[in-house]
Amino acid sequence: MFSGLRGPAMTFTYLIPDGLDVVPGHLVRVGLGDRATRGVVVAVDVPAPEASLRAVDGLVHPLPLLSAHQLALARWIASYYRCGLADAVRAMLPPALAARARGATLESARSERTEAIFAITPDGRRAIDEPVRLGARQLATLRALAAGAVTAAELGQSGGSGESAKSLAARGLATVGRHAVRRIPTELSLHEDDVVRDLPLTRSQAPALESIVGSLGSGGAFLLHGVTASGKTEVYLRAAAAALARGLGVIVLVPEIALTVQVVGRFLARFGDRVAVLHSALSAGERYDEWRRVVDGVCDVVVGSRSALFAPVARPGLIVVDEEQEPSYKQESAPRYHAVDAARALGRIAGATVVLGSATPRVATHHAATAGELTLLRLGERIADLPLPPTTVVDLRLELSAGNRSTLSRALRSALVRTVERGEQAILYLNRRGLATVILCRDCGYVVPCPSCEIPFALHADGRLVCHRCGKWRRDAPSACPQCASARIRQLGVGTQRVEQDVRQLLPRAKIARLDRDAVARKGAHAVAYERMRSGDSQVIVGTQMIAKGFDLPGVSLVGVVNADTLLNLPDPSAAERTFQLLTQVLGRSGRGDVGGRGILQTYLPDHHAVRAAAAHDYETFAARELLDRRRFGNPPFGRLVLLQTGARREATVEARAARLAAELETAAGDDAEVLGPAPAFAAKRAGNYRVQLVLRGPRPTAVLDRVRIGSEWSVDVDPVSLLG
Repeated sequence: MFSGLRGPAMTFTYLIPDGLDVVPGHLVRVGLGDRATRGVVVAVDVPAPEASLRAVDGLVHPLPLLSAHQLALARWIASYYRCGLADAVRAMLPPALAARARGATLESARSERTEAIFAITPDGRRAIDEPVRLGARQLATLRALAAGAVTAAELGQSGGSGESAKSLAARGLATVGRHAVRRIPTELSLHEDDVVRDLPLTRSQAPALESIVGSLGSGGAFLLHGVTASGKTEVYLRAAAAALARGLGVIVLVPEIALTVQVVGRFLARFGDRVAVLHSALSAGERYDEWRRVVDGVCDVVVGSRSALFAPVARPGLIVVDEEQEPSYKQESAPRYHAVDAARALGRIAGATVVLGSATPRVATHHAATAGELTLLRLGERIADLPLPPTTVVDLRLELSAGNRSTLSRALRSALVRTVERGEQAILYLNRRGLATVILCRDCGYVVPCPSCEIPFALHADGRLVCHRCGKWRRDAPSACPQCASARIRQLGVGTQRVEQDVRQLLPRAKIARLDRDAVARKGAHAVAYERMRSGDSQVIVGTQMIAKGFDLPGVSLVGVVNADTLLNLPDPSAAERTFQLLTQVLGRSGRGDVGGRGILQTYLPDHHAVRAAAAHDYETFAARELLDRRRFGNPPFGRLVLLQTGARREATVEARAARLAAELETAAGDDAEVLGPAPAFAAKRAGNYRVQLVLRGPRPTAVLDRVRIGSEWSVDVDPVSLLG
């Protein structure tokens, strides 16, 4: 039985001819209909149907591409998350594999590409100071070569160019040659200084590392709960070194692609070319090359986002999930797996040690650790005993009553000015993109909507109206109301672009960077933005939750939360938890250097328990309060959830479909779950489809699914991280 690489995610049964040694995990050539295709063998010796079978044509690669532990994980994902086995297997393979497997063999990684390299000659050195007729670009190129530049890219960074170097070579002022280069992601060209390699561990790091290393080879799961800047990454690095010394592979997951830049830099500094990086922002070719190097055993340390868990590491011994609380670890399309739970499953299957790290772990994870399902390791102090930043809570209601309608409170404006004057860095956090979040008519109340989703368009600084749900956009905001023709149509709400504008007005000479999905849409932009932040070139960094975690920037002495309330009032069981996590994480970016730091948290809800706990850096108080609320309503970890959603072009269609399934679920539920809904999804219309959802909540909601046929028109999300899909 095999799973195809292209077309519908299905499995098919074939005959293995005599003399062909096929095992699960092999990539094979087969005939499918009137064409040839490639697929991965997922099982052998399966019951054969009565109809005659076509035979496998041959192997594409002599060694299995998926190991026994990967196939076991695929079967676990298919069973637990109610998806097809083919979906789970495809998630473990790079998208470019189908194209690279067209022939009789599998293409190797493209490491044979060459590029031009240059060097300055003695005549060239003399030409820098002597009156030789040179253009400005040629002179800049000579100076760059004299300073050590070699490639065209390095020359370009110094104002020169490869073409100028070739012209200089024709005049005898430079030499030109070629060398082989590896096609690598941008992140692999950046290196961090490994200044902490030989430093002694703190009094809490040492026992945590000892526990993790002691479990290598025998498995075990840990929650490394450390305050921000407590040195969790150094524990990961030293545990990884111990695993590699024992011949075991290492997988490190980070939640945001932006964070791979810094983490990859740290691991590269420690382990060099043994590191591969895998995430969705790489080109298909780059992902294939990195995956192939892991298959070939060249790299045994893999760093990446969610799907890096499926890297073909031969003997996984250590699996690290950093910032385990992040919802981005949940896959939003089939297979709808959660990388944290899948990592723990892989640990059990492969006998690998799993470390979940966070300053603000999910309360369900913390509850599991206190109940003994995980071993709890605490890092209670920052490196060098640096204090957590004191935080001032600013009541925005008082700012409004005082006549301040700016995005920045008086306290934050003053602190920003002083921070920049001292040559330090500041971070301003707001979890909304764009310039304004709604365009509204003050006379009739009309809001300019996305025609496909019926939610307000957001205004961006380039004048476009953009739907942040489906991505649809239109060119210009109307100057008059389309409904009543009034000229009193206004921009309301605040996004990161508006905050950036206000900061530029306040600090016209400051260097300001913005880090949100719009600013880093271009390939490699994450790495460029991080390099600017790390070098101190950006004095004020305005961003969304991309900047809320992971970044270690010692120059940041001020963090300002522009509005802490964007998530608090959403109708979702995790709203308070996500608010607390994001606020705590972003405030923790401050005060990591010798200059100390502070936080300013602006809110309309200064008495909310999540806001108060975040300002005080008090996880335990928040978790205790949150668990009380969850026990009361039977939400995780005191019950489980299954989210079912369906959509159609006609509203009546989805309503009738949902009513039928709800009745069947009510009949089948018994004591295993209660049925909530049907109700419109939070995103009640998306890309032209009306959407309705049902929720099963209880001790055994998946048992209810076994008694009812769920049609393909429904999506099934087991253990959703949010009900706002």
